Amino acid sequence: TQLEWLDPEEDRWVWVVRYDTAGGKGHRDRNRIAAHEPVPLPESPGKALNWAKRDLRSRAREYIEEYRAAKAQGKEAW
Repeated sequence: TQLEWLDPEEDRWVWVVRYDTAGGKGHRDRNRIAAHEPVPLPESPGKALNWAKRDLRSRAREYIEEYRAAKAQGKEAW
């Protein structure tokens, strides 16, 4: 599950935040900010998806603004 945002400067969609369990642990990746931030994703895939969706809905603006700030500071995307 991931949050994408239409970057008006680049005129394309970029990923801002995504959740996965690569490496066996639930985590959040934040483009230009942090890789593998630990998060309390439930073990059940359905519950983990719902948890991630709730987090994205409640914090989408915050994540986008932090992405924009990191980009303005010249931090590299991945």
